[in-house]
Amino acid sequence: MPNKLLSMMPMKKHLLLPVVFFAFTACHESKAPIENSTATAPPPQETPAKQDAVANATESKSQISTPCAIFYSPDSIQLAKLKKDNGEEAFYTIADDYQNYMTDARIFLEGKGVKILEPTGGKISFLSKSGSKTTLNLSDIKYSWEVWLFDGNALHKADVTDFEDEYHRYMK
Repeated sequence: MPNKLLSMMPMKKHLLLPVVFFAFTACHESKAPIENSTATAPPPQETPAKQDAVANATESKSQISTPCAIFYSPDSIQLAKLKKDNGEEAFYTIADDYQNYMTDARIFLEGKGVKILEPTGGKISFLSKSGSKTTLNLSDIKYSWEVWLFDGNALHKADVTDFEDEYHRYMK
């Protein structure tokens, strides 16, 4: 009988070792590295195109005269209104669908080399080649997920569900 107990002992040790290992690794908390002051680190570099886009989109008196696309997503107030108007379940379906459509539109435009602006609100003015001026007020609550195409002459609201056709219609 004692031989039987001794022969089972190594088996128990082998089973106990993985359990102890997993317990130690599961209970171990790794600390995030603490960064020193960022004052000595250089600021992140942005490409000139992105700097132009941010400048054009954030200045209150911006005037855009070159062909581009404007991508707009609703702010927190508009999101709350959309959620209230559509119901929570429908809202998340709508938001998901629009995000997918806008991602597809962005990939398409990046492939074409079109400048993309992403303003967060306010007014943007577009100056056509003929000198006429159009103003887009993004603070209007009626806008949710929108894409506009400016071809250098006129501003066109694009249907994101059929974006490639809209692009070919307006950006000849």
